[in-house]
Amino acid sequence: IRDLFINRPDEDDVGLFGDVDRGGIIKNIGMVNVTVTGDGGVGGLVGENWGAISNSYCTGNVTGDGSVGGLAGGNDPAGAVSNSYFAGSVNGTRWVAGLVAENYGGTVSNSYSTGNVTGRDYSGYVGGVVGFNLWGTISSCYSTGTVNGKTPVGGLVGDNSEGTVNNSFWDT
Repeated sequence: IRDLFINRPDEDDVGLFGDVDRGGIIKNIGMVNVTVTGDGGVGGLVGENWGAISNSYCTGNVTGDGSVGGLAGGNDPAGAVSNSYFAGSVNGTRWVAGLVAENYGGTVSNSYSTGNVTGRDYSGYVGGVVGFNLWGTISSCYSTGTVNGKTPVGGLVGDNSEGTVNNSFWDT
């Protein structure tokens, strides 16, 4: 998919797929040169994920307020993101990341981000791959972009709260 343009700055769950429920499967999707703008739960591919995303990628620009990720805004307990990537820029106010903004008990594996991530204003929870990892698992992931924002900020994960991170790294 090329040149996807979504401009819904006052709406939540914004992306090619706004909300993927449990059992939903998104796979083998390639998106080039996207421009996606939303409020909360914003991602180039998926706004809020409870399903499985695999073998997919997105390039371009993603902007929003909270829970803004290059590929997905949120990845909830049943959610899984694997073998996927984002390249481009991500801008938000809080919970911002190059790949998945918030990973709440889900899994993110074998994936990466090469985008630049910026948390604006009073932002916190800004990460290269995941902004906020609560009870989630991140494995075999990496980020190579610049990450800027207010504390907590991390090249790989902004805040890892009772989550697990294995075999992953950040390298600029």
